[in-house]
Amino acid sequence: MSAADTKSHPTQLDYDTVMNWPFESLTESYNRSDCIAYALGIAAGGNPAIASEETQYIRNDDTLKALPMMSIVLNEGSMWTMDPATGIDWRKTLHAEESITIHKPIASAATLTANYHVEEVYDRGHGKGAFMYEHRVLSDDDNSPVATIRIGTFLVGNGGFGGSATNTPAPVKVPTDRSPDQQLDLATPGRDNTRYHLGEQFVGALKDTPGAEGKPPLRGVCAFGVAGRALLHMACANQPDRLLHMGLRYKAPIFADETLRTEIWYDAQPGKAYFRVICIERDAVVMDNGILEFKLE
Repeated sequence: MSAADTKSHPTQLDYDTVMNWPFESLTESYNRSDCIAYALGIAAGGNPAIASEETQYIRNDDTLKALPMMSIVLNEGSMWTMDPATGIDWRKTLHAEESITIHKPIASAATLTANYHVEEVYDRGHGKGAFMYEHRVLSDDDNSPVATIRIGTFLVGNGGFGGSATNTPAPVKVPTDRSPDQQLDLATPGRDNTRYHLGEQFVGALKDTPGAEGKPPLRGVCAFGVAGRALLHMACANQPDRLLHMGLRYKAPIFADETLRTEIWYDAQPGKAYFRVICIERDAVVMDNGILEFKLE
């Protein structure tokens, strides 16, 4: 088959193989240094307005607290979607959605075991891509769940594999028809803070994003963390153990040295709120359809 033929015949996703992928459990340990590295990697302590509140995430002593958003980067596992057996065109995938559900507070040091599975793959049709949801459950030594991470990936090149779009989860509706109840501006990590820079194989045309030329693009988990810091401040009085659930959809790339404005709307039901995130410099909604659940004081 010629190169031209390959381009005209997109990779065919193997639904049964993907749904029954033989994931192996992964056990990893982390410590205070890892918690601090994560916090600094999402620029915790860097905003003067809330810096004093965030020292609890970066001081290396017995009072150190782990940020709940750190669960996203624990036991991440392998890049299994790059395996040719899946039929996934990994070069045409977009990290589109993310959520965390916290079952018990994230400790500042622990050994956790992750178990993975694919929840579902929804077929939008030929030329329209597919949407895949994965779960990662982190459990501690007594096998009780600590956190559940749900990841949504847009498989741009895999629509029309013969699946169904029935029961595709609907996005959370943010009540933008009224002004937000609160908002907070936080800077993304500077370009010299390279911990969560996007890998070169995924950068591509992002280098030419209008208004962000020359700025390193950041991983979604970093943007998620910056938004989480804002939500902890506004809704949880920077008490990390109060955050129960946080989910969002990524709408546009995020770069180093930008300002993210997190806007929050509180629901009539106590302990529930909606949010979105805007990049001030580019006047662009970069994260939307946000949902937050938290313990009351």
